[in-house]
Amino acid sequence: MNTSWDEECFNTSNPDACLASQMALITSLAVPLSSIIIVGNLVIIVGIIGNKSLHNPTNYYFLSLLLSGLGTGLILPSIPMMNLKSEFASQICFFFHLFPNFIFLAFLSNLLVVHYDRYVCIIHPFQYSLSWTHKYVPAVILTTWLLPLLFASLPLFGWNNWSPSATHCYFKLIFPRAYIYLEIYGLIVPSILAITAITSQILHVARKHVKAIKKMHRAVHSDPASLEKQLDFKYAKCIVLLFITFLVCWVPYIVFVHVSLFVENSGLKTRIILSCLGTSSAAFAPFILVFNNKEYFELWRSFSQSLKSCSKDTSVNRTFIV
Repeated sequence: MNTSWDEECFNTSNPDACLASQMALITSLAVPLSSIIIVGNLVIIVGIIGNKSLHNPTNYYFLSLLLSGLGTGLILPSIPMMNLKSEFASQICFFFHLFPNFIFLAFLSNLLVVHYDRYVCIIHPFQYSLSWTHKYVPAVILTTWLLPLLFASLPLFGWNNWSPSATHCYFKLIFPRAYIYLEIYGLIVPSILAITAITSQILHVARKHVKAIKKMHRAVHSDPASLEKQLDFKYAKCIVLLFITFLVCWVPYIVFVHVSLFVENSGLKTRIILSCLGTSSAAFAPFILVFNNKEYFELWRSFSQSLKSCSKDTSVNRTFIV
């Protein structure tokens, strides 16, 4: 029998075949999603680093978020494997469970800071240079990584169910139920609600600005219908984007967390599918933030144009030689 196994597979007549099917399911789901997340984050990271106009506090926070998103893509295949028991030594077992948890919590904390920084920049633009997010960028970024590391390390400091007589590595031995409740309802859910509330407040202020612009335009132009339609369309697009972000990024993750926590007989395949889709859906949040923002892809656009011009020059030279 292989080194990893689960009770559902262990109780079947052919546990090796059962385990192989579960691992195949993890590979078929997690690897493509992980690849998309990794490549997407790398593209935007290079776009920020290579564009000097993007070197400002707001994008430094976003760069930190992208690095945590890159880490989330790297650890994605290991998350559904936590549903399997394995014959790891205690040190490796703790690292196998704590490191992915730390990366995801760091991703969530960076996402929260990015939203708050944009909130201050938009709501209080004249006071933004005096805000702590603008004045203490390195300290804030360091905090967004250290606090998740501290919380994720608590099981390592004794808050766990590990027993010296334990023969297998399993997430229930690493994370006590009280720890899981605290993480979900003390950190994750409040962070998601705070991110949604911040975005809603920004849209509320944007709506006021739209009304003010429309009022000024009516006073100057006799036929303001065209501009008003454009503004209403852009605002409606922002509302739809907020709804899609919550529906696509957070609902699958919330469902995954609560099914794993409360539905004991959900089935191993269901937990694997939900863990892959739930975690990856949350990791797509930075991509939605750069949606329709051409600045982040300016470097790649210039690179593409350079390749096209080089290929044209090459073809012209070949024609001239012939």
